[in-house]
Amino acid sequence: MPVLDAIEFGKDRKYRLAQTEGALDAPTAQPIAEPPFKRKWSHVNPPKATIDFETRSACSIKDCGSWRYSLDPTTEVMCLAFRLPSWEHGRTALWHPAFPDFGIEEADCPELAELFDWIAGGHLVEAHNAWFERGIWTNIMAPQYGWPLIGHTQWRCSAAKAAAYSLPRSLDGCTQALKLLVKKDTEGAKVMKKMAKPRKPRKLEVKQWIIEHLGWDISRRGAHKDIVKTLDFSVATVEDGSVVEASWTEDGQVEQRSFKLGLFWHCDVEMLERLWAYCRVDVLAEEAVSDRLRDLSQKETHMYLMDQHINEHGFQLDREGIEAALDIVNSIYADLNQELVTLTGGRVEKATQRARMIEWFNDMGLPLTDTQGGTIDEWLKRQDLNATVRRGLELVRSLGRSSTAKFIAAQNWAAPATWRVHGGLLYHGAGTGRWSGSGVQPHNFPRGNIKDMELAWEVIKTRDVKLIEMLYGDVMEFLSYSLRGMIVPSEGRRLMVADYAAIEARVVLWLAGDEDALGVFRRGECIYMAMATDIYGRPITDKVKQADERQMGKQAVLGLGYQMGAKKFRATLAEKWGIFISEEFAEAIVQKYREKFWRVKKMWWDQEAAAMAAVRAPGRTVTCGKVQWRCFDGFLHCKLPSGRLLGYCEPLLVKKKTPWGDERDCLTYMGVDPYTKKWRRQDTYGGMLVENITQATARDLMADAMLRCHEQGTYDVILSVHDELIAECDEDAGSVEDFEMMMAHAEPWADGCPVAAEGWTGKRYKK
Repeated sequence: MPVLDAIEFGKDRKYRLAQTEGALDAPTAQPIAEPPFKRKWSHVNPPKATIDFETRSACSIKDCGSWRYSLDPTTEVMCLAFRLPSWEHGRTALWHPAFPDFGIEEADCPELAELFDWIAGGHLVEAHNAWFERGIWTNIMAPQYGWPLIGHTQWRCSAAKAAAYSLPRSLDGCTQALKLLVKKDTEGAKVMKKMAKPRKPRKLEVKQWIIEHLGWDISRRGAHKDIVKTLDFSVATVEDGSVVEASWTEDGQVEQRSFKLGLFWHCDVEMLERLWAYCRVDVLAEEAVSDRLRDLSQKETHMYLMDQHINEHGFQLDREGIEAALDIVNSIYADLNQELVTLTGGRVEKATQRARMIEWFNDMGLPLTDTQGGTIDEWLKRQDLNATVRRGLELVRSLGRSSTAKFIAAQNWAAPATWRVHGGLLYHGAGTGRWSGSGVQPHNFPRGNIKDMELAWEVIKTRDVKLIEMLYGDVMEFLSYSLRGMIVPSEGRRLMVADYAAIEARVVLWLAGDEDALGVFRRGECIYMAMATDIYGRPITDKVKQADERQMGKQAVLGLGYQMGAKKFRATLAEKWGIFISEEFAEAIVQKYREKFWRVKKMWWDQEAAAMAAVRAPGRTVTCGKVQWRCFDGFLHCKLPSGRLLGYCEPLLVKKKTPWGDERDCLTYMGVDPYTKKWRRQDTYGGMLVENITQATARDLMADAMLRCHEQGTYDVILSVHDELIAECDEDAGSVEDFEMMMAHAEPWADGCPVAAEGWTGKRYKK
């Protein structure tokens, strides 16, 4: 993170950016050349133009993603508001196309030339959720309006920057969280949302459209005017407009024809003016957010630009296979829903009627509270269910699997000409900096048990349900487990995939400085069996014959590093893994972990004490092991070993009672609640801080590996899924061993961390 150096210019004191990567220290002095309405912060960001588009389309951006949206032929730009950094405070410019229906010509916007000059000069252009603006500019404004392309390295995103501070990604949420004076225009947002989608045409409009389409002149008396009186029609809404069946009587004969209408919008002069004003306010709010937050470091900027390159390149889908899978799903759904109607005596028509389904199960004597997959699976393990209830559970489970939604999402997100998905990765999707998914969401594909994925998809393409049942059993479960296989390499290439081995276990022990435990990894031994040996008090050395004991050791190593107690550990084993143990055994395992890895336990208390000390003394840097803590600019910052900063907004120490009755300081901060998604004050503690630091450090190892691949050129990264990296390379280039080494290489900041990766190569993604 850059710091600010003071430079004397006569009587005025100004500041410039020093090229110090990852520095945590920030000056206490403030720059004086900012408008008086702005709050004073210890950073000055490089100047950027701020832009914001408003559009309308029959394509759903939620269902199809913004890149596919920008490619849709029905997508139209309604305006662009923008601001250049040299302009006086509050000034914005607005361009809009012509709206001939309202006598509005294309905007005379001389400032557009200034924006184009800014772009031609190689300067920065920023938007909030810039992936959307990037798609609109690249796929609409450049080819249709002749606007100059914005260079890849010129793009910046204020939403990405906000996410890096663990702030809400939405503009409205971010301005509120930061308590900015400029806020998103919520009333204007309602107008924007109304204008953005087509509306159903009114009957008179349809009649008028048909008359004009047929070329009838009804201004004079005559046959056409009489025919209009008999004109009747029905409207069936389809994805990209309306199909109208129209009939009329002419010369005593009934005529009937089908017409495909154009699109009808909520739009008038007043609404357009309201929309344009809203867009201008958004630009000011976006600039305010960006000014308030320190820019991403130089290294993180490279990560963001790499992310944008990966998203623009996209990943390939198997169109033939997906269409076959959807055909199978549609045929099975009809049959299964009909069986459900019969089974429930008509009380439930389809499995999506969840309230009716739960009521039916309750009436059948099964106290079902929800129809989530995990709940259904638990009940299906019971041996005392009657046949009707069991079949009902099986039907709900089959009809509720994610395969249908995933295949439809894949079809919607794929670019029509190429069937590549663009925008499937989300930079800094998690608070720790890890990437998350958008749209197709490979991050939550079911793991499954399919060994030969290529064979599975050859079977899918037969569309033979009976064959699938014979080979794999439950068809819907099989399709759900096959989801990964719809991702394939580009023509003439192959996938290269590698997964970090026990990365969090390695990182947390490295952070704690536990050289004894790290020696287990360095010697190529199994940390899970080492833990199991301590748990059971006897040697656990055989991965196959002692699989259950090893599994218990694995869950202890992976689950207890973040201060989890015995009660939660026991519940997690039961809920996630179907492993049931006594309270006494859970207590013993927790105790064994904390004895064996006492340095990790010590780190929980040390990191909590260091973070609280930094809050008590803003501006003071507190070092704790491999990280540092410091409060400035309204955030508690944790400087990771990589130099990246984690941010905790508005840190505050609050007195709270402990379970044993004492009162002690508790560290709190403002953040997005993981369950309610609301911005609220949250508690944290040593184990959670260590979890954040560990996962963020593991993310930085992954980010470094992605950047190495990106810059080296043999392997084109297409996805990052948890601790797994997916790339594609030419068939005659690269090797699994080389790819594993690319991932496992540790940069100097991670010296001593025993990173390892396990990979494979093939023609279809799998687990």
